[in-house]
Amino acid sequence: MAKKKMKLASWLVSHKLITVKQAKEVMEEWNSQTGHIKDRFGRIAVKKGYISEAQLNKACLEKEREEITF
Repeated sequence: MAKKKMKLASWLVSHKLITVKQAKEVMEEWNSQTGHIKDRFGRIAVKKGYISEAQLNKACLEKEREEITF
């Protein structure tokens, strides 16, 4: 059985890659976007300079690995 999926924001905070304050700021920007196409949480965090593109890619891979059980 697979583990429950954690939101990227929570995962990044729990692994100390961003702060709770930074996560809230990213969510505020995400929520303020209009239109049918929105940037994803990670893209906004990179754009704001909170994490690098490489950190985002690594975090997504590690998060996915943690959620998969064999």
